[in-house]
Amino acid sequence: MRIITCILFSVCLHAAYAQQVLNIKNAKGEAATAEDIVVAAQDKQFILFGEMHGEATAHQLELTLLQQLHHKFGDKLVLGMEMFETDVQPIVDEYWKGQINTRSFESEARIWNNYADYRPLVEFAKAHAIPLIATNVPRRYANAVYHQGIGILDSLSDYAQKWLPPLPMVVDSTLASYRVLKDMIPGHGGENMLNSQAIKDASMAHRILLHTPTDRVMLHVHGAYHTKNREGILSFMKSVDPDKVLTITTIPDEGDDTLWSEADFTLLIPTTPTKLKEN
Repeated sequence: MRIITCILFSVCLHAAYAQQVLNIKNAKGEAATAEDIVVAAQDKQFILFGEMHGEATAHQLELTLLQQLHHKFGDKLVLGMEMFETDVQPIVDEYWKGQINTRSFESEARIWNNYADYRPLVEFAKAHAIPLIATNVPRRYANAVYHQGIGILDSLSDYAQKWLPPLPMVVDSTLASYRVLKDMIPGHGGENMLNSQAIKDASMAHRILLHTPTDRVMLHVHGAYHTKNREGILSFMKSVDPDKVLTITTIPDEGDDTLWSEADFTLLIPTTPTKLKEN
C-alpha cells in the first residue's frame, strides 16, 4: 500500500508541475517547446538529456519527452538511465517481466535518494514495454578508481568486468570538462578523479551503443556534466555520426547567452529553482 501511495503521489506531483511553462531555448537562443525537441528528433538515433538532479522542471520535461517520443517512435524507443548501474540490469529485467514486485525492485536496484523524481519515467516505460537500460558503472568500481587508480580495474574478476566498458579505456584528458576535474587535486589524485568520471562516461556510452541498434532510438537521461560542452559520454561515442545525436542540457537561468550553444536545446531553470527532492 505504501508503494502504491508513493507512486500515486509522485504521478500527481508531476502532473501539477506539468502546468508550468518550460523555458527552453534552441542553440540559437530562440524560444522552443518540447514539441520542437520531438520534431528535431525525427532523424536522430540518440537523444541525450543532461539534467540538473532533483530539479522539478527537468524531470517534467523528461517525462513529457518520453511520452511524446513513445508516441512518435513506438516500439523503436529505448530508455537509458544513469540512475541505474549496469549490474542491476537483471533486476530491471525481472521487474519488466513481472517476476518481482515494485517493493523488491526498489529495494534491490540501488535506487537514488530522489527516486521519486524518476519513478514516473520508470513506470511509464514499464507500462508501455519500453526497454529500460541501466547504463552507469557500478559505483564501487568508480570509487575504486578514485582511490586506487585506473589499473585496479584490470585486477577485477571476469564477472566484475562484464559490468564495465571495454578496457583499456582511451580517455581524452585534454577535454575541458576533464581538465577541470584533474586540476582539482594535485598529482595522481587529480588523474584518479578524472578517470573515475571517465569510467562512468565510458560505461554509459558503451551501454547506449550496445542497446541501440540502427532500428532503435534511445532517450538517455543523465547529469548535465556528463555531456557538458558535448564532451563526456560523447567523447566515447566517436564512431557515431554527430548528425544522429540530439543533445539537451539543463542550466540555471543566469543570463549567460553563450551557454545556449552547448547543446541543441537548453532548459533554463530559475535561479531559485523549485525542487521535488534533493538527491
